[in-house]
Amino acid sequence: MTKFRLKLARQRGEKTAKEFGFETFRIDPYEIAEKEDILVQAKDPGKEGVSGCIVFNDDGVGIICSTRVRSQGFRRFTIAHELGHYFLDGHPEEILKTGGFHASRAGFSQGSNSIELEADHFASGLLMPTKLVKDVLDSEGVGLAGINALALDAEASLTSAAIRTAECAQYPMAIVVSAGPSICYGFMSESFRSLGKLKLPRKGDALPESATRNFNADISNIRGGRSACAETNLLAWFDGPASISLDEEVVGLGSYGLTLTVFSSEAMPDDPCEDEDENEKLIESWTPKFAYGR
Repeated sequence: MTKFRLKLARQRGEKTAKEFGFETFRIDPYEIAEKEDILVQAKDPGKEGVSGCIVFNDDGVGIICSTRVRSQGFRRFTIAHELGHYFLDGHPEEILKTGGFHASRAGFSQGSNSIELEADHFASGLLMPTKLVKDVLDSEGVGLAGINALALDAEASLTSAAIRTAECAQYPMAIVVSAGPSICYGFMSESFRSLGKLKLPRKGDALPESATRNFNADISNIRGGRSACAETNLLAWFDGPASISLDEEVVGLGSYGLTLTVFSSEAMPDDPCEDEDENEKLIESWTPKFAYGR
């Protein structure tokens, strides 16, 4: 899976929002589905961890969103994700090969499944187009404040807003999602990478000792939806220069048992987002045709 293909999927999501007349927040995936005659239903999938699914059959296309998904932002992301399987080139054909039914797991995918990753990036672009994201971040504070503002304006889940903020922030920023003492995944902006030779925390890595202490000390507040703040440095989390300090903000992610840690710095500010107007032309000139590995 190349970054280029994921970028195209995100841009296709942004273009879809424009095609359906959405120029400001909030973008409504339910309205898009209705205009495409796609039936959306809430239903218990009967399987733990499944957030939604899409069905292609002779009667048309249907999307099911799990009733176990409580967060409105998460439900909207789930519908947008399934719309990605509908709009992205090659996805319907791939799903039809396996009987026309495709289930998606909860959360932003970090696996190797091509169509899941692409659908996530489509959903991210659909609900949070780059220009609108940057407009919000330009008027908000660094770190968790900007993420909260974006999640509110876009009516998005805190996790997806954090990932999108890390992609588009003008200042160096990184996020890490963890479960207990273990890391699930992380994202960092290009400007954050410019702070030094860094190691991105990966799935299964243990949290730094200092982070584990802070988590244990503040676990009641974090699980209650309140945030904890501290100061750290690049060495503690990213094996970078200890001389560069970072603001570290931690917040719980609802009932999923996960924790979001946000790192930000005002050192060496840069804008990692490229010119979207030029890159958008790639969608018109290049249509990906490929087979997906299972």
